[in-house]
Amino acid sequence: MVLVALALTSCVPFGAPETPEPAQPASLYAAPWSFRDEQGAVVRLDRWRGSPLVVTAFYTSCPVRCPRTVLELKKADAALQRAGRRAPVVMVTLDPETDTPERLLRWKREQRLPDHWHLLSGGRAETRALVRLLEVHPAYDAGHIDHDVKVVVFDGAGAVQRRFEGWDLDGVAAP
Repeated sequence: MVLVALALTSCVPFGAPETPEPAQPASLYAAPWSFRDEQGAVVRLDRWRGSPLVVTAFYTSCPVRCPRTVLELKKADAALQRAGRRAPVVMVTLDPETDTPERLLRWKREQRLPDHWHLLSGGRAETRALVRLLEVHPAYDAGHIDHDVKVVVFDGAGAVQRRFEGWDLDGVAAP
């Protein structure tokens, strides 16, 4: 968690691509991607321009990794708040066909996630591009999505400031 605070203060999904993949944007906010949030509103990631942003990938029916990621992010978020800081948390589903805005809203309520956490669902192209930027490598198999755990902190300009693998977010409130 110390590393998250420091970052805040200072297999191919959906099958093989049909066309060559575009180069990754220099900034998260430069990408033209749009998503739908848990309220059904169209959201572009540049709405968070100017503040640090914590982003991860998940899906609502994930049995192990995603619940643990949410638990660890809740701990990190609470530590940040105790230190007088807050950063929006964006969770983008790896299963946009199943994770509709209605399902995301229900899951957000079940998980008791705060208002500054945003659950997004995008089209295949947006989801594929974002998971590449996050360096998440999902593998789709008969309704299950095996994926690595990555939490990425972007700075106010949308540049990757820090990547975390797994659940090592201890010490988030450190200066």
